[in-house]
Amino acid sequence: MIPHPTAIGKYGIERELGRGASGTVYLGYDRFRNSPVAIKQTHPALLADAAQAARYRRLLHNEAALVARLSHPHIVALLDADEAADPPYLVFEYVDGQALSSFTTPDHLLPVADVLDIAFKCCHALEYAHHQGLVHRDIKPANLMLRRDGELKLADFGTALSLRGDETQIAGLVGSPAYMSPEQIREQPLTHSSDMFSLAVVVYELLTGRNPFAAESTYTTIYRINAEVPAALSLIRPELPNRLDEVIGRALAKHPADRYASWSDFAQALLAVNRSLSRLPSQTSEGERFARLRALPFFADFSEVALWETLRLGKWFDLPQGKVMMREGQPGDSFCLIVDGEVAVSRKGRVLSTIAQGSSIGEMTYLQPNNRLRTATVVASTDVVAFKIRNEALRQASLELQGEFDKVFIKLLVNRLIATNQQLADWDLVLE
Repeated sequence: MIPHPTAIGKYGIERELGRGASGTVYLGYDRFRNSPVAIKQTHPALLADAAQAARYRRLLHNEAALVARLSHPHIVALLDADEAADPPYLVFEYVDGQALSSFTTPDHLLPVADVLDIAFKCCHALEYAHHQGLVHRDIKPANLMLRRDGELKLADFGTALSLRGDETQIAGLVGSPAYMSPEQIREQPLTHSSDMFSLAVVVYELLTGRNPFAAESTYTTIYRINAEVPAALSLIRPELPNRLDEVIGRALAKHPADRYASWSDFAQALLAVNRSLSRLPSQTSEGERFARLRALPFFADFSEVALWETLRLGKWFDLPQGKVMMREGQPGDSFCLIVDGEVAVSRKGRVLSTIAQGSSIGEMTYLQPNNRLRTATVVASTDVVAFKIRNEALRQASLELQGEFDKVFIKLLVNRLIATNQQLADWDLVLE
């Protein structure tokens, strides 16, 4: 057992988390943030030669510069870096969980719906990275972390390719052979489509417990990636829906042009399969819930990051027809978004309006924190699916998210004021 340092920079070290060819990852503690962190430190032996030391410091600098661009709920965040330290190191958020490599054997597979939900989230994380000009180049189960609460985190952009060409890159063949795309093996120009191929290999392995191309030698693995079409998923695991054969088969196409044109297309195909699985309504995947919120006009201008944050703030619930959602004169500490169905709004027994799918109700207690009393009664006109957010939860959310909600609420109130004025004008015409 190699003894670990007691401290790296300002961070205390508790234990080693993992070791690779270029560095070691330690579990550290940030006493200023009062939280655990993961510290990736370059092996001291690699710094003995001055020219080699300069190269590794430059690579660490490049990784820090690339990852610093990224701020996404499904990508491990960079917290700190010291490329001048001896040895140099990077500090990342600590993911309390395990890599997906723990779930790649037939006797230890995740539920199918969970795998598809993970893949859906990966698509969104990699789409975000692509918009930042990055190709990951090393998508594999070991670089996909599953937290104990079920959340996904994409890690290790150490070999990422910047399509903007603004950083010195690692040249040549990089990545893990069993997960490389054909164009990556041939050292051809890469796009997001190469990461898509790699992710499809990961999904295949998570669903079946076997890598579709891995062989006894690297040479044979490379041959299979270039020349062989993997066995259909449903052949290896008959309980899987046949639709998965088409979806994963397309993402594993040998030529990039034959794969999905965008990450969004691949994500939607995975989501469609997930929706087709037989399960209870309470088992609706997070990916499907994200898609349902994304489809609502209310969230049309929300960024992806803001929408994922919203998803984690609220709580879903069903309301049968005729049930009261809110009651006039009673205190309220939340507002609701109508995801499906309609509700009737009344005051003093008189119906004022009908609120349909895609709108909010009860937001005045958020906008007027000093007046928590409901001003109307809300009853389900049909069976309703709603998403409830506590006012305090939104006030504790990021400033970006609060700003997004403020803009929508202002627009909503203006539209309601216009509708009310029109209604009053119509009454004036009737009275005349």
